Amino acid sequence: MAVECTGRNVEVTSSLKELAEERTQRLERHLGGPAQVRVVLSHEKHRFGAEVLAIHRRRRWKAQEETGDPRAAVAAAFEKIDAQAKRDTEKRRDRKHRGWARFLPKGWRNQPLAAAEGPTRTSPRVIRARPPAVKPMGVDEATLAIESAGQEVLVFRDASNDRISVLYRRRDGDLGLIVPEC
Repeated sequence: MAVECTGRNVEVTSSLKELAEERTQRLERHLGGPAQVRVVLSHEKHRFGAEVLAIHRRRRWKAQEETGDPRAAVAAAFEKIDAQAKRDTEKRRDRKHRGWARFLPKGWRNQPLAAAEGPTRTSPRVIRARPPAVKPMGVDEATLAIESAGQEVLVFRDASNDRISVLYRRRDGDLGLIVPEC
């Protein structure tokens, strides 16, 4: 732990230095290792400012705070540093562990993995569903129908050319139209 306290137009008291060391120890517990911390206290008119710069491994966090009390300014600046460090470590942890989830099917991503029960399948099952009634309608009507029902896919008979067409919702939110060339 390396804490460097400097003051601009203000004397750094032992209680302020102890507060900075205490908060640095708490920060190091979150980070899991020693950190270098630089605290700069300033005094202008009736405001006390605290600027904290923390370095751990190759990461840097910086926070500034101004209040009427120097201890409150230091504490608030360290709160900001703690929040930045927690956010950064969570981001790193999530980035490290998120890679395998993209290989799972879409419905399984948010579900916990269960132990294998029974025989495992290598190919997906095909489940037959009753075909919906194919109604004759125009593309504009089909667009309104898919929007109002909140469906992903709509099969309809195009009234202009009497062919079966498919209207589907794309990943970007737009709608796609498939017209077979038979």
